[in-house]
Amino acid sequence: MALVAYSFGGLVLKSLVVQARKHVNQRPRNDLDLEIHKCCKMFMNNVKGVIFYGVPHAGGTEQLSNYFTWQHQQINTLNKYATQSGF
Repeated sequence: MALVAYSFGGLVLKSLVVQARKHVNQRPRNDLDLEIHKCCKMFMNNVKGVIFYGVPHAGGTEQLSNYFTWQHQQINTLNKYATQSGF
């Protein structure tokens, strides 16, 4: 399979491929690591190419970090309100 990514999606895809590669190269320490290792290995074996279109590779890491920080804040806010309301 070939993956095509545009703009910010390319940064997310790039991060996914880097993390999957890291898990494939690491030795599993427990059952959860073994499952992650298997999934990442299958993913990496199936990806034959990646096409980036309009992806801001230079400086993109900061944008990705800011996005995940923002997303984490949103999840914490939702958790806080869900806990207070008894949801």
